[in-house]
Parts: sequence; C-alpha cells; structure tokens
Amino acid sequence: MTNKIPNILGDQLKNAREKAGLSLESVAKTSALSNKQLEEIESGGDSSFYTLAIKVTAAKKVGKILGLNEDDFLEKKEPSLFQLSDLSTCEMH
Repeated sequence: MTNKIPNILGDQLKNAREKAGLSLESVAKTSALSNKQLEEIESGGDSSFYTLAIKVTAAKKVGKILGLNEDDFLEKKEPSLFQLSDLSTCEMH
C-alpha cells in the first residue's frame, strides 16, 4: 500500500492568510518557516523542501495557524492507472 500525498491548494492558504490580515512574514515566523518556504506553499514550487511530504507537513502547520481544516487546503488524490472515461476508447481485439 502506498502513501497518498495530497495536493496543496496554496491559494486557499493564501486567501485565508490575507483575509485574516496577516503578512507572509508573520505567518512564516509563527510557523518556523522561511518566507520562501511559505511562498512555495502558497504559490507552488518545492526547491525549499527536501520532500513533498515535508512540504505537506509544513502546509498543515500553516493551515492550523490560520484555523483551517485540512480539507480546506489539501486535495486528496487517488492513484489510478487511467481514468474510467478512458475505458470507452479501449477496443477489444
């Protein structure tokens, strides 16, 4: 069984931070992240994180600080070999 690493909906975190009137710098400091790490959580990129799992863990910390539920900013993805809609294009020989 493989671990399913969710997609981070960074725009949701950014919108919540801005709605709360918090600066990127203040949330980064509170969450013990660099400004660049928080920017990458909100806008994409992963050069500041060793692994995607570490980035997701950091995003969870930011979400908690902002008072969000994980479902508000994490999108669970189901692994699949192909989409069910692709079945209609398969031909039997």
